[in-house]
Amino acid sequence: MRIAITYHVASPSHPHGQAGSFGAHELSATARDIHAALAPAHDCTLVPIGDSVPAALAAVREVAPDVVFNLCEGAVGRTRFEAHLSLGLDMLGIPCCGCDPVTLALCQDKPFVKQFLRQTGVATPSGFAVAPGCSEGHVLEDIRELLARAASGRVIVKPAREGGGVGIDGDSVCGEAEAALARARLVWARHHQPALIETFIDGPEYNLALYHAGARGLVALPPGQIVFAPTLVPERRVVGWTAKWDVASREAQATISRIVPDLAPALHAELVATCTRAATLLGMTGYCRFDLRLAADVVQIVDVNANPDLGPGSGFRTALAAVGIPFSEFLGELIAARIPAARLAPAA
Repeated sequence: MRIAITYHVASPSHPHGQAGSFGAHELSATARDIHAALAPAHDCTLVPIGDSVPAALAAVREVAPDVVFNLCEGAVGRTRFEAHLSLGLDMLGIPCCGCDPVTLALCQDKPFVKQFLRQTGVATPSGFAVAPGCSEGHVLEDIRELLARAASGRVIVKPAREGGGVGIDGDSVCGEAEAALARARLVWARHHQPALIETFIDGPEYNLALYHAGARGLVALPPGQIVFAPTLVPERRVVGWTAKWDVASREAQATISRIVPDLAPALHAELVATCTRAATLLGMTGYCRFDLRLAADVVQIVDVNANPDLGPGSGFRTALAAVGIPFSEFLGELIAARIPAARLAPAA
């Protein structure tokens, strides 16, 4: 079978300048890793994606793949355009592993997906989006009300339509309404989009990876936990851009993701049930990961990632290894869910 593996390369137009290269370098390594896993059985081609979506689609069509494994986490240097390439492939009738473009786009709009989850009975932190040009006096009143209800006495402010930790760091957590509004102004100026302001949960952080295995349905992998260094004060215990992508940074060194071998069965079951319900409601048919925090014994979803990192050091790969699923087998199941069985024969 002919497989194209798409991934974006570092963009000079990335809104974070040099920091934007970290994600691109990681994706390039992941693409090569996927190529190495699939190439023994299939005809695989790496397709680097630059700033032009039309040029990217033309490059994919030239390969004439049976299926595309799309790793792109954005377009033209912006993670909020994550669904664009997948949508183009869908319109061309080219099967693509991972979640479909509608799900990708929905999950990229954090305020919308949070409101949707709340309305369907899935716990997630209270919050609201504020757009540039809104009445700042009303925003201050709403933030004060949110702070009064927050058990931690803090809120977290983040870009409404970014992924990969973009725009999130320790200063995103605020204990005063004026500081939160100032952070929202920074989001408006730097990211040109609304800011999401929601209650900050000062509790244990977990993550759960799931994937759709065709006839086997949705498979939940072992939960992971984010372990923060004791030197970090609670408001600094956030997984932002630097902690995710700059492995040599102080933030990354103080933030470790590990599989929890002795997780209480009741908590394990609640994590799986919460994420499975959310994934089903959001129509996730590829692979995904949920970030969750525990507040007053209630599991709450703090972020939904419909296109998570699959690199060798990622939490997803660690979870696969924990249950003995080879990476090539996982990739094969994703492809099989997209391609009729008659077309799955290895390349001659």
